[in-house]
Amino acid sequence: MNRAMAAKQRDHKRQYERVREQMEVVNTSLGASADSLMTPRLTLVELDDIIKNASGIYAEIDGARNELQGKLSNLSNLSHDLVQEAIDHAQNLQQEADELSRNLHSADMNGLVQKALDASNVYENIANYVNEANETAEIALNVTDRIYDAVSGIDTQIIYHKDESDNLLNHARQLQARADSSNEEAVVDTSRRVGGAMARKSALKHRLNDAVKRLQAAERGDAQQRLDQSKLIVEEANKTTMEVQQATTPMANNLTSWSQNLQNFDSSAYNTVVDSARDAVRNLTEVVPQLLDQLRTVEQKRPVSNVSASIQRIRELIAQTRSVASKIQVSMMFDGQSAVEVHPKASVDDLKAFTSLSLYMKPPVKQPELSGTTDQFILYLGSKKAKKEYMGLAIKNDNLVYVYNLGAKDVEIPLDSKPVSSWPSYFSIVKIERVGKHGKVFLTVPSLSSTAEEKFIKKGEFTEEDSLLDLDPEDTVFYVGGVPSNFKLPASLNLPGFIGCLELATLNNDVISLYNFKHIYNMDPSKSVPCARDKLAFTQSRAASYFFDGSSYAVVRDITRRGKFGQVTRFDIEVRTPADNGLVLLMVNGSMFFSLEMRNGYLHVFYDFGFSTGPVHLEDTLKKAQINDAKYHEISIIYHNDKKMILVVDRRHVKSMDNEKMKIPFTDIFIGGAPPEILQSRTLRAHLPLDINFRGCMKGFQFQKKDFNLLEQTETLGVGYGCPEDSLISRRAYFNGQSFIASVQKISFFDGFEGGFNFQTLQPNGLLFYYASGSDVFSISLDNGTVTMNVKGIKVQSANKQYNDGLSHFIITSVSPVRYELVVDKNRIVNKNSSNGKAEQIQAGEKKFYFGGSPISPQYANFTGCISNAYFTRLDRDVEVEDFQRYSEKVHTSLYECPIESSPLFLLHKKGKNSSKPKTSQNKKGEKSKDAPSWDPAGLKFIEQNVPRDSLCHLSNRPKAIEHAYQYGGTANSRQEFEHLKGDFGEKSQFSISLKTRSSHGMIFYVSDQEENDFMTLFLAHGRLVFMFNVGHKKLKIRSQEKYNDGLWHDVIFIREKSSGRLIIDGLRVLEESLPPSGAAWKIKGPIYLGGVAPGRAVKNVQINSVYSFSGCLSNLQLNGASITSASQTFSVTPCFEGPMETGTYFSTEGGYVVLDESFNIGLKFEIAFEVRPRSNSGTLVHGHSVNGEYLNVHMKNGQVIVKVNNGIRDFSTSVTPKQSLCDGRWHRITVIRDSNVVQLDVDSEVNHVVGPLNPKPVDHREPVFVGGVPESLLTPRLAPGKPFTGCIRHFVIDGRPVSFSKAALVSGAVSINSCPAA
Repeated sequence: MNRAMAAKQRDHKRQYERVREQMEVVNTSLGASADSLMTPRLTLVELDDIIKNASGIYAEIDGARNELQGKLSNLSNLSHDLVQEAIDHAQNLQQEADELSRNLHSADMNGLVQKALDASNVYENIANYVNEANETAEIALNVTDRIYDAVSGIDTQIIYHKDESDNLLNHARQLQARADSSNEEAVVDTSRRVGGAMARKSALKHRLNDAVKRLQAAERGDAQQRLDQSKLIVEEANKTTMEVQQATTPMANNLTSWSQNLQNFDSSAYNTVVDSARDAVRNLTEVVPQLLDQLRTVEQKRPVSNVSASIQRIRELIAQTRSVASKIQVSMMFDGQSAVEVHPKASVDDLKAFTSLSLYMKPPVKQPELSGTTDQFILYLGSKKAKKEYMGLAIKNDNLVYVYNLGAKDVEIPLDSKPVSSWPSYFSIVKIERVGKHGKVFLTVPSLSSTAEEKFIKKGEFTEEDSLLDLDPEDTVFYVGGVPSNFKLPASLNLPGFIGCLELATLNNDVISLYNFKHIYNMDPSKSVPCARDKLAFTQSRAASYFFDGSSYAVVRDITRRGKFGQVTRFDIEVRTPADNGLVLLMVNGSMFFSLEMRNGYLHVFYDFGFSTGPVHLEDTLKKAQINDAKYHEISIIYHNDKKMILVVDRRHVKSMDNEKMKIPFTDIFIGGAPPEILQSRTLRAHLPLDINFRGCMKGFQFQKKDFNLLEQTETLGVGYGCPEDSLISRRAYFNGQSFIASVQKISFFDGFEGGFNFQTLQPNGLLFYYASGSDVFSISLDNGTVTMNVKGIKVQSANKQYNDGLSHFIITSVSPVRYELVVDKNRIVNKNSSNGKAEQIQAGEKKFYFGGSPISPQYANFTGCISNAYFTRLDRDVEVEDFQRYSEKVHTSLYECPIESSPLFLLHKKGKNSSKPKTSQNKKGEKSKDAPSWDPAGLKFIEQNVPRDSLCHLSNRPKAIEHAYQYGGTANSRQEFEHLKGDFGEKSQFSISLKTRSSHGMIFYVSDQEENDFMTLFLAHGRLVFMFNVGHKKLKIRSQEKYNDGLWHDVIFIREKSSGRLIIDGLRVLEESLPPSGAAWKIKGPIYLGGVAPGRAVKNVQINSVYSFSGCLSNLQLNGASITSASQTFSVTPCFEGPMETGTYFSTEGGYVVLDESFNIGLKFEIAFEVRPRSNSGTLVHGHSVNGEYLNVHMKNGQVIVKVNNGIRDFSTSVTPKQSLCDGRWHRITVIRDSNVVQLDVDSEVNHVVGPLNPKPVDHREPVFVGGVPESLLTPRLAPGKPFTGCIRHFVIDGRPVSFSKAALVSGAVSINSCPAA
């Protein structure tokens, strides 16, 4: 019994001890709960304060909303009739254009007529874009409505978040009431909820601040101003629409008569149709100047950029229309009173030394009572004054007579071997040509029954000193058939107008047409019926080939209608071109594409059918087939078994390449080019290195051995018939300083020799022409800008020493036994031969000579620039312009393009389609664009003295750099901005700077007013320094003669003093220019841009190649002797490092980060891989963050790589401590793979992983990616690594796609893109 009681007592004691221990645990938990609830109490007080502040903000929002509602009420009083009327007109115009197109294609039964009428099709596009401009104006009227909608949305969000805050407050109070009975798990849950409330509070505060800022940014008069501008635009667009409609109405009226004529087609019906086409084109051309005037007015009043873009597209379409009009191969009938003024198309500079004009001519009907053809005027090309500088064609004394005047007197060349009265009654070909002083007239009479031809030729020569046709583009006219009554022809051409049919063919290398005219005089379509050209004689021989002029292209839709894709798919085409570059074939489908291009005369194939590895590049690496030799080459593209691409040229295998098995995903194909909107699409810009349309001839396009007639395709634009030989002659050559061309011909260089050529260069030295026979040398060279002719050691030099100015100059040399003569432009230098004066015996053998340089003349540097229109007196044939394609040796020479720098305005216009446009897109979460300012408002302050390196790192965290020197480049808008300007910019400003670069183009310095009317800039163009500023409406430009992109430091001083400027380089070279004073005040406003400009700036004043960021180092910027430091904003600028550099992106110790563009995101499933070479053992590598608190973070901490993830449930992480230190100066590879709640980390093949909690409701937020760093505001204390990452990152890949940091959405701080200090 006692034992039992004792046992029970011991049990009660043990139970009592356990209860007491549990009570202590409960008391401890209650104490901890009380302490934990102190934070919610404080938070609740802060929430009450926030709600009170929010009430005040609501009042401000209500006040701003009332103002906006007042503006909206004013909008209701304005009429939208103007907009609706413009839209109705545009819709009617669209319907008429559609009807015109349908009737035209149903009526056309002859391919020739189709192409003559296709010029009018372009105006359908003009109607579309006028409609587009009207719609844009309507959008502008509704801008205020959209602002009101945005404010309403903000208001709704504020109310929602206020309710959410109230709910959270009530919930927190309920938690407080139940806290005494809560255990530790309840306390943790309460803390998490309170943390969420704090985060929502912060988000609400930011949203409220943003709402207030946006409302404050709205200007009171902005809406009314936009409405006034929109009304003006609608009025101008309405006028333009009516004028275009008036021009196109005659087309519809002519369709009925065209259809009736074509049903019973004969010669007269054909003539009537062609004449109607001419009438329609005339009406269109007359409205073009008016349309352009209206467009200028509208563009000046534009309220939004979309209207300007539409107007620019209309301008491009008008240019296309003129191009199409120039290819209308239809004649015009002249009655003796009619005349046509034609657009010459060719530049007057190209006509100076060499002029060649060809045309088809059907003589007037013979009069039985007359023994020959009466005297008649045919054409005139020359000065409006008609006293000198002209050329013309006429019929005199029954002979065709070619007349030209070079300044002193006329040269008349009568073709007396074939009187006009003996010509057949159908078309013959006439060609007149002039090379320097030498002129020729050609006549080709075809046969109607065969391909036989009769050819006649007569030549003449100008006996005076002048050799150039010196025309002014503003003072040049081109009349055909007759002249207007107020124009007085020179005496030699002052004859009655032509009676008969004429059709223009070519002017120099350009195809021209009478239908590309400026004016028509006394032309009655009902009486002036064009003459039909015989098909056998002309058309049939040319119809199999097509001419592309560099702006034209053909489109074949649904190629599978003639053939099917199979196991073997084949495309065939023949091309003939002298050009270096051009687009041959193109197919596009979304992000997939196929491109066959010619680059530097060799073929390249780029294609992507949706391959997982990205685009494929097939290249003629062995240079087996050069195709730009002006000969036809047969090209075949064969795709075998959906996995092998084969390139065949002239039936010889060139290259093949295997790819991932994938079918061809295209149905349409572009030939010879494509519309700008296709070439400039995002898909092609990223992978297509070439957007130059093809120039030359094509024929025989086939798909699966099925022929396609390119002229029958409805969307073909600007493609002409046949293959004009003149368009394929290579009259010019470009030399790069290491190139030359050579030929062997029968020429006597030392006796009775005459030769000449154009040249154009920016280099002061170079060998232009060279011939050597033993010790006897004949050469022409540039020596410090002076032209020097060397004949057997005797030198004749030009007086002017400024011929390396980038302009075109003409040289004529004459060598005889008694004197040597050199003419440059119109400056003549004569040197009498002091030798015995005896003529040397002419050797009949062939002589080898060189242009642009020579492998056997080490005393001369090779030439850099262009040579064109060369000619010689030969022993075996007449004088003619040299075709460089026929030369036996061509070393590194381009025979088509001549990329010599002209004035910036010309280059800007020329490259208009490729002009830089500012990127205004944002990341979907509101991240700043690529041009967003740095997060450090004070700018970078680099301290480049050597500091001790991290004890755990092999490399110093501060590579050796040049003090006070900064590196720019890597991104298009890398720069520093300086807001506060000290000094007087009105009278005189002197800047000095030091630079070092190997780049040929780039912006160094730019400052302007807000509209960029007043500006001053220093930039690089082709390696030369260019200093430019405005004087009133004119631009003063000073360009260095030498190149300074040699990688060495150069000191530059540029001074503006009123209307004068000076450029001083290295204290030795002083260049000075001035313009007449304008009297206008010169005012500029900051910031000063250094190293680059903000997107969209400087395009108005600087050539596009030089607008982008300067790539190199700058230091010691001074204004009027005072240093300019402390940039207000910095974008992708680092210290200027010494020593070698390598590929990679470098993050400096000053901190910075890269935000990838929207196409790269991380969500629930991804794989990131990259290589890293740190200079510090801690720092953020990759970070992604969502607004609800989820994140992924990859960072280093004391040499350990850590991945932390929050998936909405809780944090989880994994890490790898590599055996080999990451800071050993070598590259290391890091890979992070996530699949929902599983994360794997791989560092140099050392792998670890973690499995986190599974989120039952996961959300794939796809948030932006930060690399190399992250704003501190996005990091929690547990994530902050303590200091920024320093080192290099390269080969960054997300989901198998390489990342280009140069295309990032934002580069902030001291980050050097694509340039990393070597270890």
